[in-house]
Amino acid sequence: MALQASVAQFKNQFFAQPNDGGSIEQADFRSMAQALYGLGVVEADISFDWCPGQRMVTAGQQVALRAQIKLLAKTANVSKPNLAVAA
Repeated sequence: MALQASVAQFKNQFFAQPNDGGSIEQADFRSMAQALYGLGVVEADISFDWCPGQRMVTAGQQVALRAQIKLLAKTANVSKPNLAVAA
C-alpha cells in the first residue's frame, strides 16, 4: 500500500500526517516536499485539509508542493547510473 499524507497549514507552518501515524512539521513547502519524498509519498498521494483556525493551503502552494516532489523523484531517477555490465 502506498504511503499517503494529509497536509495542512497553521501559523505559517506546514503540517503533514502520513497514514502510517506519524507527523511532520516544516517551515516551507520545499522542506515539506523533501520530508514527504523521503518517506516515500508521491505527489498523487497527498491531500490537503483545512479546519477552522487554520490557514488554507492555497492552490499555488498545493501545485508547488506536488511539483517539488515530482522534481525530487525525477532527479533521483536521473542521478542513478545504469550499471549494466557487458559480458
